[in-house]
Amino acid sequence: MTAPRSASAVAVGTVDAAISEQRCGDLLGEFLRIRSVNGERTTAHLWLSERLARAGLKVESYRVEDLPAPLLLGRFERGRERPGVLFDAHYDTVFADPADWSHDPWGGVKEGNVLYGRGAVDSKGAVVAMIVALEAIASADMTLKGPIYYMSDSDGEGGFRGAALTEDLGIRDLVGTVFSGEATGNCAVEIAYPGISAWKISAIGRAAHPTEPEKGINAVTKMARLVDAVAAGKLTLRDGTSEWFKPRVTTNAIRTVTGGGWSIPARCDCVLSVLTPQGVTVTDVGDDIDAFLRRLEVQEGDVRFEHKVLPMGAGRLWLRPGESDPQHPGVHALRAATREVTGRDLQVGPFNGGWVDAVEMMRPTDEGYSAPACLTFGPGDFALAHSVDEHICIADVADCARIYARAALELLT
Repeated sequence: MTAPRSASAVAVGTVDAAISEQRCGDLLGEFLRIRSVNGERTTAHLWLSERLARAGLKVESYRVEDLPAPLLLGRFERGRERPGVLFDAHYDTVFADPADWSHDPWGGVKEGNVLYGRGAVDSKGAVVAMIVALEAIASADMTLKGPIYYMSDSDGEGGFRGAALTEDLGIRDLVGTVFSGEATGNCAVEIAYPGISAWKISAIGRAAHPTEPEKGINAVTKMARLVDAVAAGKLTLRDGTSEWFKPRVTTNAIRTVTGGGWSIPARCDCVLSVLTPQGVTVTDVGDDIDAFLRRLEVQEGDVRFEHKVLPMGAGRLWLRPGESDPQHPGVHALRAATREVTGRDLQVGPFNGGWVDAVEMMRPTDEGYSAPACLTFGPGDFALAHSVDEHICIADVADCARIYARAALELLT
């Protein structure tokens, strides 16, 4: 006599039956043919809203400052006994020049089991995997003990400004695990994110006529000394508490302000990007930069340096760091689901792509980590993100959908 199958086994069987490569390929092809470059007008959010509604979610949209496309929030609120699960993947992309590509970057061209198009890896492949996973969860008709949410930003290639709205929407307090859809090849879960801040540094010299340079103080020359000092590691930033990151700083831009005419420039500006480990605040970064500038002023003797942080938008001075507990139930659920679907064991490590929207929701806990746990996992080769001829394997998208669905059910049933 055959033993009856458990409810969870039935759910997994229903989920697997509902997820197919054909479905993933069809949806992703459609989505890739909708141009959604960051800052441009698009209909991508309308397409996405319709698919989420068909999957059974209540869909809301929110304007994001001056962007032409909104933040989307989907709600599937069937229970409140356990902390919910949030799926997070942005639908905007970077620009692509068709002249550089072998295929139309907005054509969703399919060759064999591979789809080409801008955003295939970053992050429309993950968006589609999440849609298909949500369809499968709905088809399983399980009693869920916690809510499911879906967030998709139109500013994931910019300042992540849409995600800041979740604070006022109260989503953070209802969620325990976030699956953030960025490319990890379905073989890694990334759990740690640096803080990111941008700083304008100004070298203030003294203008003079080029025929009498000795009467001026060339701000460009002084800024060159600063850039060399930064490159030599003389800007010391505090280490924080992270086991994953050390502080990093890069010079991103330089601009000369001559004061008009043919003259020795009296001012030169540069922008420094600072990546900061958990345990360091934006005020700490400002204090470290100030100490560095004062030392450089003493060394140079005839220049003044000023600095200020360049706000990130959405009322934020910077993007905060966040780190998830590597033993969080969401990590275990993803690892178990990945073994079941692909036979591989996930590597756990830091996110190397900068930042993701869901980190906006993270806050430090007494245990030294941040909550909710933000776990980056998704299909595609990260090296292909933003590249010419960006492409993704449809089978990887389907596998990712199965993993997302299984992991969510593990957490909520």
